[in-house]
Amino acid sequence: MTEPLTPTLDALLDEDDLEGVLALARSMHPAELAEALSGPDERLREIVVPGLSPAELAPALGYLTSHYREDFLQGLAPEVVAEVLALLPDDVAADIVQDLPPDEAADVVAALPAETREAVDDLLAYDEDTAGGRMTGQRLMVPPDMSVGEAIEFLRTLHPDVRAPFYVYVAGRDGVLLGVVNLRSLVTSAPERSVGEVMDADIVSVRVDADQEEAARLLRRYRLLALPVVDLRGRLVGTVTGDDLLDVIEEEATEDIFRMAGVGTDEDLSSVWRSVRFRLPWLSVNLFTAMLAAFTVSLFHTTLERAAVLASFMPVIAGMGGNAGIQTSTVVVRSMALGRISARDTISVVVHELLSGALMGAATGAAVAVVALAWQGNPWLGAIVGAALMGNTLVGVTAGVLIPMGLDRLHQDPALSSGIWLTTFTDVLGFTLFLTLGTLFLPRLVGG
Repeated sequence: MTEPLTPTLDALLDEDDLEGVLALARSMHPAELAEALSGPDERLREIVVPGLSPAELAPALGYLTSHYREDFLQGLAPEVVAEVLALLPDDVAADIVQDLPPDEAADVVAALPAETREAVDDLLAYDEDTAGGRMTGQRLMVPPDMSVGEAIEFLRTLHPDVRAPFYVYVAGRDGVLLGVVNLRSLVTSAPERSVGEVMDADIVSVRVDADQEEAARLLRRYRLLALPVVDLRGRLVGTVTGDDLLDVIEEEATEDIFRMAGVGTDEDLSSVWRSVRFRLPWLSVNLFTAMLAAFTVSLFHTTLERAAVLASFMPVIAGMGGNAGIQTSTVVVRSMALGRISARDTISVVVHELLSGALMGAATGAAVAVVALAWQGNPWLGAIVGAALMGNTLVGVTAGVLIPMGLDRLHQDPALSSGIWLTTFTDVLGFTLFLTLGTLFLPRLVGG
């Protein structure tokens, strides 16, 4: 196994060998260079990015996620950025333009070559989270009456910018998609046969305004290397390829993980101010919900004064309910993202989770009841703690289903359900249930 190159870059940087840094950067594979420049070391970017030519920067930029592209291009003149984008596929160039500030994006687009500018403008007409925003406008398209031999000769004369020609699409004169021919079928068919005879008319496509996750699901479900994108009239306007699928899956998973933790999806470790800006709002919401839980506890101060032992079990009640809820919401959010369940399945999923939660709550409640009895020697305390733990587990699993399902109905990201909102339910309702039981059976606790 070869040694990673990034430490060598770091060593050269530590030695202030700037020429060595640039020489090594030029020799690195674009994917390795992109990974090195995605790290938190801003000085490395400040040296390498201006020091490389557009032709040297473009391949690495193609491997960067959108999260890092803005930092990567920061400080470069619009003309230089335009030179870089002209060397990239049209869909990547359009994505980068979308990530730039509006004024800078306008300057960059104006500096693009006419052909690239037209392709980018076409793609920018679609929302970035749709199939149209993900597609490339480059596609191989032939009429059904063309012979196989003519189609093969046509492929030989294609412009080199047509990348990844996995399939040849068959369309009528009006551009309406009629079928598809994979390259293997094309080269193994008799040259005199028409493309319409050898094409597969049972074609899977996606509408240009469909969500990018739907396009990713279709690519994965049918094991396709590329997915044709059609407009409202059924005309072929582009394709979504397998590498787009990987990007969508990574971005959606990252977005879900970040949102479940209350972290901004654009955060990284390169800027303290950016971290504070993205995290503080959610922490402020968390502070408010924590104060709500504290207020709930304060309503039972008399009970806690007389039976202080109840306070020892409050973290257990809240923690177990919250963990059960997060387990449920994680499974539900993931299943919704994969298209396995939807809002119409709410009742069946709630019933499933209530049954599961009842069994888990009974098992953990019984265990903590035994601990409470052995510790304090009071069977009433064990019964109260066990019942409250089981009850809060049921609250957690129910909230873990209803919150993401409800958010989906409101056209919000279901991933927002975990963490802050879910634990608010389990804390407030769990404390209320536990301390209410403690208050009702207070004489048994004090007299026990």
